[in-house]
Amino acid sequence: MSECTNVEDYSATGGSNMAAVQVKYCPVGALAVLILLSTLTVISLKSRKRTKALTKDLQPTRGATKTVPDCLGHCACLKFTDSGCTEKINLVFIRTERTGSDVLASMFHRFGHERKLEFVLPRGGEDDLYLGWPGPVDLKNYRPRHTRHFNLLVERTVYNKQALRHVLPHGASYVTVLREPWAQFKSAFHYYGVGTVVGIQGDDPIAEFLQRPQYYDDVYTSSAGVSVTRSPMARDLGISEQAWYNETAINEQIKTLETDFTIVMMTERLHESLVLLKRLMCWRLQDILYWPCQDPDYSLRLDNNPDSRAKHRKWSSADYMLYEHFNKTLQRKISKQGKDFIDEVNHFTTVLQSVLEYCQSNQKTYLVVAASPWNLEFVLSQDYCRRMKMNTQQYLNVFKTSYQNLWPGTQ
Repeated sequence: MSECTNVEDYSATGGSNMAAVQVKYCPVGALAVLILLSTLTVISLKSRKRTKALTKDLQPTRGATKTVPDCLGHCACLKFTDSGCTEKINLVFIRTERTGSDVLASMFHRFGHERKLEFVLPRGGEDDLYLGWPGPVDLKNYRPRHTRHFNLLVERTVYNKQALRHVLPHGASYVTVLREPWAQFKSAFHYYGVGTVVGIQGDDPIAEFLQRPQYYDDVYTSSAGVSVTRSPMARDLGISEQAWYNETAINEQIKTLETDFTIVMMTERLHESLVLLKRLMCWRLQDILYWPCQDPDYSLRLDNNPDSRAKHRKWSSADYMLYEHFNKTLQRKISKQGKDFIDEVNHFTTVLQSVLEYCQSNQKTYLVVAASPWNLEFVLSQDYCRRMKMNTQQYLNVFKTSYQNLWPGTQ
């Protein structure tokens, strides 16, 4: 299930002055010396098949990785040599409906692929993209591990703490993303063609849907099997439908989620969310670079009918409670990060723009991003760009092919 969220949703909300970024292009001939001096590693050049070709890696190295307890506050993540902050590699990403989570999933896939970490893989063939969704993960959903333990779970599942504890090691970080519910609803309504499926005609299908939401939702779910219009983000985060009618029950489950999750990101504040993720996980700047996926324009995006919005708030109240709570939680966490946080967000935005321009150019040179207070100098190639652009289906093809090659006859 592919999903996109507009690039304009991914802007930073901080100050307008961008931190200066030194970006230079290094000719291929000269890069051999640069790679040697920078201890950058080029690996996996022995691909035979097209899917294997996707497994090539170019990795700036910074020493052996190890797992440490949660970073506290700023965590000295500005200096990778600080022994108090080492990247965390065990992660569960709970995808949510029409929030841009596919973009983030690709980023997490790249992170684990570069480090040769073990993913929880759907048991089926290349078309199997889910881990139990629209329910929680179960043993029958995933392939056996072949290392000491799994490191990352990124594929689609419903959050269930007890079920996930049987899959990932203790201490894994839990991450998800939410989107403003009205915008999320319009995106899902358009993407899944809800109006067409339920037979709504006329110029304002959303207004008609919200006149009789239960009726139309029943019609849709009888065809599609699962609702995409009523509190889908709450459903993905394991808040049961029975709780949707009880604000006290919703608030209790939200409190549990706040305890369980390292960070709940916001689509509308994606760059702030990613920089905070980087600090909390002790990752590198290049680990949070992403390839934006842009929705085509559609008329429903502009629908801001106040009557429809009010009706949707009643219809999908659990999602509104969830979003408003974690938007405030995100702001509280950001406020503790220090005065340079917005400077780092702006720096990240500038670097990302330079990387996107480079990756769109197909230049046969390497991109060198200079050191800053928030990152060491690093070098990117068009191979990195190719991996940056890979989607879930492509990554799963690579992972499953590698799985079969390493352990023939298993599934």
